[in-house]
Amino acid sequence: MTIEEALRGALADAAHGRVSFPRDLQGFPGTVHGGAVGALFYRATTPRPPAELRLTLRRGVPTDTALALVTGSSGARARLELRQGDRALAEATLSRQVARAPDPTPLLEAWRAHPQPDGEIPGTATCLACGSGNPLGLRVRFLWNSRLLWRQYTPRAEYRAAGGSLHPALATIMLDELGWWLGALAQGECGVTTEVTVTILRPLPFAPLLVLGDRALVRSTDDPRGRYCRTSGVLVRPDGTLLATADVQFAGSRAYTRRLLQPFLEVTPAEDLFRLFPSARELLARRAGS
Repeated sequence: MTIEEALRGALADAAHGRVSFPRDLQGFPGTVHGGAVGALFYRATTPRPPAELRLTLRRGVPTDTALALVTGSSGARARLELRQGDRALAEATLSRQVARAPDPTPLLEAWRAHPQPDGEIPGTATCLACGSGNPLGLRVRFLWNSRLLWRQYTPRAEYRAAGGSLHPALATIMLDELGWWLGALAQGECGVTTEVTVTILRPLPFAPLLVLGDRALVRSTDDPRGRYCRTSGVLVRPDGTLLATADVQFAGSRAYTRRLLQPFLEVTPAEDLFRLFPSARELLARRAGS
């Protein structure tokens, strides 16, 4: 199955206001990856680039569950919402009126000046982005050092779109994942993305890519409890051509680290996990002693 087939299947009953995400689109086990929610909204409207997706994730979106899809428009903006009963799960707007794109040159220069990684992020078996066993997974494990998070990436065949281009779902999933990890490294805890803005500036080529985020640009919000931070990243061609950008709000807490502890440990050495999430050591010791 390709990502297009999976999204088309999820939208098969959209004309009647119903959608259901297959399990392979999960991030946390049983919960749809934020980038996949964005991909479904993008696929439902199929805008031509440039296009901006502004997504708010209010609650976890369950897989294999019938959900209500509400659509509408306001001027030149399409509006979409996912609901489960009377609960709003996610909402988005899509528009072809996009903000001025950032210049990726300083970020690319920083990457060229700091080419050596200190390590590779851990992963799980089932996640749509990092999952080593997910048939639709990007199977991307970002490299990191004290300044940057990045990966040179060759798209998998499952993400080839009609006409041989790259499916835009790769941009929403990859950049949501990048924002998640930038926030997680900044806070030292796992978490969730709660707001995701992805701007696809031009049709995506099915060709090698570079995804890149600057850890120095992660910034705290005005949340008094310090739970939220904002991150940003870019998707570029090897020659530096900017393809897509993202701005992501991340919310971290030890509760999310606890939730992901076992999925990570199934495929990740414990010491590699402790290096990035110090609280995982205490959580594992507590579990062993219970």
